[in-house]
Amino acid sequence: MSYAGGVTPGHVAELLFLVRRYPRWTIWFGPATGSWWALPPRDRDIGDFVEATDVERLVARIEVIQSEPPAYRDAASFLRLGAPPVRRVPLATRPGDPAR
Repeated sequence: MSYAGGVTPGHVAELLFLVRRYPRWTIWFGPATGSWWALPPRDRDIGDFVEATDVERLVARIEVIQSEPPAYRDAASFLRLGAPPVRRVPLATRPGDPAR
């Protein structure tokens, strides 16, 4: 039996398992690549997608990322994630500063 886009009922069942186990992650199967893909939540950002050839490897990689402390956010990572960076304002530009 042929399935649309190369996705089988087995892929759907595995995807449901992964989505329930990792609700904050974006996970999908890429029929064109034949790989499983995941995008970590912002606090676990690694700057890239996670790719694995099978569900077991994907789970192993996700577990490693989950076990690490939340990612430190610098200005560049906030720009990449779409949030504005914290902008340092020199003291001389603050209202009421006698140095102005």
